Amino acid sequence: MKLEELMAKLPPNMTELSSYIDKDLKLRFKLACTAKQKTMSEVITDLIEEWLEENENPSPAKKEKGEA
Repeated sequence: MKLEELMAKLPPNMTELSSYIDKDLKLRFKLACTAKQKTMSEVITDLIEEWLEENENPSPAKKEKGEA
């Protein structure tokens, strides 16, 4: 498949995210996603959203002692 064809199939407002991880970790992740009938993109998006909820705007209760 040509890049142009692939790009045409992307939903609007989507972009590519790339990173390097251990080969075995990727395989385990792919197998687990397949077992749950989810795409790796769906799971990664869910995980990023969850991480942002916890880390983007920390509540005062989560601030370390000594912070104002």
